[in-house]
Order: sequence, then C-alpha cells, then structure tokens
Amino acid sequence: MYVARTAVTSAALAALALSCGGTNEPAPSVPRVDFIDGAIEPILHAGQAVVIEGFGFGDAPGTVTFPRAGGGQVGATVTDSTWSDQSIRTVVPDSAASGTVTVTSPRGLRLPATVHVLPVIPFDATTLVWTQQAEPFPRSPVGVALAAATIPTSGLTITIFAAGGAEPVGGDSAFITDSAVFSAAVQPGGGVGAWVRQPDLPVPRAFAAAALANRYNSRFAGSALYLVGGIGPSGRAQSGVYGAAISGGSVVALFEALQSLPAPVAGAIAVVRRGRIYVFGGADSLGHPQRTVYVGRIAADGQIDGWYAEPQLAAPRAYGGGVVLDSRAAVFGGVQDSAPPGGGLDSMPARLATADTAAVSIVSGFLTGVWATATPALPDGRSQFATLDLGDLVMLVGGRYAGDTAGTAETLAASIGGDSLTPFATVSGVTAISANGGPILVGPAGIAWRDADGTGHGLVLGGFNLRTRQRTAGVWGF
Repeated sequence: MYVARTAVTSAALAALALSCGGTNEPAPSVPRVDFIDGAIEPILHAGQAVVIEGFGFGDAPGTVTFPRAGGGQVGATVTDSTWSDQSIRTVVPDSAASGTVTVTSPRGLRLPATVHVLPVIPFDATTLVWTQQAEPFPRSPVGVALAAATIPTSGLTITIFAAGGAEPVGGDSAFITDSAVFSAAVQPGGGVGAWVRQPDLPVPRAFAAAALANRYNSRFAGSALYLVGGIGPSGRAQSGVYGAAISGGSVVALFEALQSLPAPVAGAIAVVRRGRIYVFGGADSLGHPQRTVYVGRIAADGQIDGWYAEPQLAAPRAYGGGVVLDSRAAVFGGVQDSAPPGGGLDSMPARLATADTAAVSIVSGFLTGVWATATPALPDGRSQFATLDLGDLVMLVGGRYAGDTAGTAETLAASIGGDSLTPFATVSGVTAISANGGPILVGPAGIAWRDADGTGHGLVLGGFNLRTRQRTAGVWGF
C-alpha cells in the first residue's frame, strides 16, 4: 500500500548524481539494460538469483551471457516464464566473472551492462578467530549504526561508516544520545584503520539504522549515507530520515532531512537489498514493539522514493535480526513486550526464539504475501545481538539469552541457500570474544563484507559488557 511519496529534496544528493553522469533514467523507448539486481553496476556472486531490468528485450526469450572466468562467455539459464520485454530473471552462473553481461534479444539486438562477480568461498564459522582491533571506537559506543561502502577498484575498496550512538547515564536504560559520524577504511586482511570524524548528524540519534547507496547496490549513480529512525535526546523513538553525499570514503556534504518514516521506530530490524531499505518492526515512542514493515526505494536522484507500508509481521518485534534472501524476507529473535531504550540488561522482558518469513518480489522488492512461522528458529530466546550476513551464512553475535552470563553461546550461525535458511546453531569453542579476554557483549553493532577474493570478514563494535554492566568501546573483527 502506498504511504508517502518523497516531497523533500536534497540539492547535495541531486548535484552528486549529476556529477556522476546523470540519474541513469533514459527515455522509455530506448532499448537498454538499466539495472541488474536493482543496481546500475552490481556486485554479484555465483549462484545468486538476479533480475535484469530495462527495455527492448523482446517478448520471446533470447539469451543472457556472462564473462567466464579464464576467458570466453558462459550462458545463464533463463526460463520462458521469467523473460519479458522489460525484465529477465536468471541466476549468475558458477563460472561467471566480472565484465560485460550481454542480453541478446530474439531479433539479435545485443544490450550490454557491467557487473562485478566475486568468487564464492564458503565461510566456516567454526574456524573464525576474533581479533580486537587496535583502534577503539572514539565516541559514544552504545546503539551505533553501521554501514559499509564497497567500491570496485583494482580489487575492492571498503569503508565503514558509524553514525550516532549513546553514552549510558547511571544505568543501562537512560542515555545521552550522540550526533557524531566516523569512517574507517578496511585494511588488507579485514582489519580497520583509524576512525576519522565526519560531518555530524543534524540531530543526536541512537539505536537507528544506517544504509549506504551507490551505483554498485542501487539505482543511484552517486553515493550517499542514510540514517533511519532511532532514539532522540528525549529517549523516545523518532521517525526522521537523514542523508548526506559521500565520496572517496568521506562524507562530503551536510546531512539533510529526507522523507520521514510514517511512524517513529527505534531498534528496528533494517536490511538493505537491491537498492531498497527494509524496516521491520522496532519500538515506538513509548517503547512498545511494533508489527510494522516499511520499504523505501533509493531513487535515481538519491532520494527515498516514498515509504510503503507492507504486510505486518506476525507479532510485534524489536531489537532482533533479519535478512532478505533471493525472494524471501526473514526476521528472528528480539523482544515482543515493552522494553527500555536499547532493550535493557535485565532478564525481562522475555526474549523471542521465533522466526517469521514472507515472500518478496525479486522485481518490485515489495512483499507478496503475509508473514508465517519460519524454520530457522533460535535455540533459545535472544535479543540485542549483531547480525552479520556473509551471503552464504548468517551469524548472530552477543545479545541477551539464557546462559549469557557465561558467554557459552556467544555466536549462532545459520547457512543460506537461495531462499532457505537453516536453523541457527551455536558456534562454540575458543572463537568466542568472551573466551579470549573480551567482553560478554549485549547490543553491539555489527557488519560483514567480502574481499575481492571472496574471503568473508565481520566486525562488531561497542555495546554493553554484561560482566561489568558498563559500556565498551572495543572493536572486534575477523
């Protein structure tokens, strides 16, 4: 259902889009490939389901070819029912490489587009080793929002952005919110460099969601950092959305107000996929978890092209996790009952072990059905964890759960296969942060990425140390 179409424009984002070659919206009658997987120049991996969007493909099936690793071309499988004049659904072949994808219409018209294909290296969570980074987070480390910019160069240049956060005041549920923004460059091997101060948010925020859009993950030819919702200085959830242009790993303009969410939320489950921002659940301004689901598309000019209300979650949920797979969305864990800002450190309210899923259109990005109970339930109720999505594996790190004071189940992992997610299971042993002299983490921020060679990396930042019930500024990665 349509809720709101953006009416607030950003001159800075629009100017950056124009400086990068326009908004990538050619005349409708010109045969071309516009987007693959919702992006102008996408970063893909073998086995990934994608939709090619454009015009002039023909109503009867033609062919789609990818560059082949080692040279030549490899055809992608396309069924008759998924080919139309304006969209084609296919799967990235196992031997595909970076280069030019070619759509050939039935009448021989060849339409090219550039893609970047990463190798697939299965990630084994039992072998990961957490390492404390040399640089702690320099400001308020609770409720920080993280996003990563990935830019193909001779390999991949990756920059992590951290926005907002809070300092606890005499406990775990009252905070002084922060407006600081930092960036840090990812080093070879997955470490992160020094945190560099960027222009501040216009308002302090904590427990918000961050998103980053560029030509490699969206329809936007420029590059921008967004902050969605969160808790303000009053301690209540907010609906504001802010965006700023970025370039070369830095924020290069002041943040500006964009289209607000239809309602205030904090601690929402936020996922970015195919140029769309999904906002699942979250707590309202009174701390009550919600069932709301909003989807906002990042438009060609960098604006949020309206927030759309989607089928609601099966039950209220905040401070949990979620992923958007090929054509399904899944949410898991969190709290269902009222909780203080950030979820608190007390054993109450009860944590959720359940998971729900709903079908998502790979073309429109909207949900196409209602939410239902899903199989990847957690072993026990858990909330306030970091969700690390590595493409073939999802890891949940830290949080409040049964036995958390011993840190025995610090990390859970579930495998991804297309639209399926296996049940989460504990990753045990010396891999735990808490078993290597680190804190028992509750409420850390987290993010994951892949190197150009397909190696998976992850990072968790800040949160509370359950041992001391004090905040921690530590940064841990693998």
